[in-house]
Amino acid sequence: MLLLNKESGYNYQQRRRDNWAEIYTLYRDKVTLNRLTQRQSVHLPMMKLALQTNMAQMDDMPVLYFENLDNDKQAEVFKNEYWKWTGEQNHFELQDIVDKKQEWMFGRTFDQWQVLDGRIKMTTEDPEDMLVERYCDPYDLHSSRFLVHSHIFVPISSLEKNKDYDQKEVAELKEWHATNQGLIKVATNKKMMVEKTRKMSDMGVPDVDNPILGEIIVELSLHFVKRAEKDEEEQIYLYVEADDKKILMKKRLEEVIGVTEDHFFRNHYPYCTWAGDLERQDFWSDSKGDIVRTPNKVLDSWFSQLVENRTMRNFGMHYYDSTIEGFSPSTFNPVPWGWYGVPGKPQDVMQKVEIPDLSEALDEMNFVMQMIEKATGATATQQGVQTAKKVTLGEVELALGQAQERSKSVSKFYTQAWYDRGRMFIKLIEAASDRLDAVKIYKKGKNSQDVYSREISPKDWMTKSGYRCRVWSQDEKNNADTDALQKLNAVKVNMPLNQKLNDVYQRKILEFASLSPEDINDIMTEEKQKVEAGGMGGGQMPAVPGQPVMPVQPVNQPVMTK
Repeated sequence: MLLLNKESGYNYQQRRRDNWAEIYTLYRDKVTLNRLTQRQSVHLPMMKLALQTNMAQMDDMPVLYFENLDNDKQAEVFKNEYWKWTGEQNHFELQDIVDKKQEWMFGRTFDQWQVLDGRIKMTTEDPEDMLVERYCDPYDLHSSRFLVHSHIFVPISSLEKNKDYDQKEVAELKEWHATNQGLIKVATNKKMMVEKTRKMSDMGVPDVDNPILGEIIVELSLHFVKRAEKDEEEQIYLYVEADDKKILMKKRLEEVIGVTEDHFFRNHYPYCTWAGDLERQDFWSDSKGDIVRTPNKVLDSWFSQLVENRTMRNFGMHYYDSTIEGFSPSTFNPVPWGWYGVPGKPQDVMQKVEIPDLSEALDEMNFVMQMIEKATGATATQQGVQTAKKVTLGEVELALGQAQERSKSVSKFYTQAWYDRGRMFIKLIEAASDRLDAVKIYKKGKNSQDVYSREISPKDWMTKSGYRCRVWSQDEKNNADTDALQKLNAVKVNMPLNQKLNDVYQRKILEFASLSPEDINDIMTEEKQKVEAGGMGGGQMPAVPGQPVMPVQPVNQPVMTK
């Protein structure tokens, strides 16, 4: 069953692998030479230029905030501090960049979540290592009947240290490797390994097929399979399989990770994935790299011919009459202001090899490059290049804004992916809270610059009802806040004495300033104290241009006694 699942998933993905290899090699400035179209090792970096331009225009990592459903604000603070600590340990900001780059090149990206060494670990995975059922819904990874994570290479000695593995199977695997003089693969697995290492071979690594290693390396595959055994309901089982030979472990996924109140891991894999060009029919959808791939190959071919043409024209090659005895022009040595004798009229004895000029190809190449820019939204304006055509500032801003919107249109997909990651984070803590170590966090005091430390663990933030995750992209949040502030300004003009409206307005301004929830609460508390003490606080309406200034009287002003 496991081998058939792996073969089925590989055959479903295989059609995309050649394109992925081409995209990656073009991005890494490598070309494949041939005798017809690519005779020179030259390359125009259109793939890298388009990718880096789009990456610069993409939104930053989305903002995640976990709300406590029991309104326990102290627990909510601890929960969000643990999320920040987890992000620092896993380098979320850097992984987010790698994640977006993989989606740009491969069309889809994956990340794995697990509890390892007392902490939550997130790892961005290579899409080539992930295999799914061909009838999987492209927008729901968990609808797949199986998920295979292959190409996990570990020393065979590490298997003996894992208490979850069947040590009898490990011993037999070790004996099998000893009798066969090293790591042996069956045909399908060998093909997958060669395909994976081809990229490194293209980068110039000489020993990718036969690496020099100090010990035997085993390839593990994690097989997540939905099945029902005996009278139980269907759920996900995890199989750890080595070299297509031995099953080292078979357990329910819920037994491996832990149990949640809603039995989340009975029907959810510990992986998240997203694609920027979703479609209903195909899980392995196209990428922006596919748009650039063919035009970039055409440009490289034309550029190679142009380089070769210029080189050959510089050679100054000639035909000569080989029937003339004693005449051997190959012996002529070129010298400055030299004179060379020939038997007869030179035009009758020699003739220059005419090589046509291909410089007109530059116009065609420019057309192809403009086509790439239009298709990917990586325009010359975004790249910081001034165009020769004179346009107004408004036209430039409009074109730049439209290009940026195209670049950021993918944000809705990875914002949803970060929501899925936030939910996975909640469920992992719920399922494996007893396996998470306590961590020390540092925060500034409310009314001082002093830094205080505290050790927190899941028991400090776990509550009965749990948490829900809120996520928004940076651009969406800023645009929504700006729009809300403009509307609130219009309302405050007509309702300047409404204290509740002032409170809402102040809180919105503080949120727009990207202050933390704790700072916002402290500032609002101080403003409330000022109002109660008879001061105006920050709720006083500023003067509005074109309108009379309205004097603001205190509302319910208390009588001040000596």
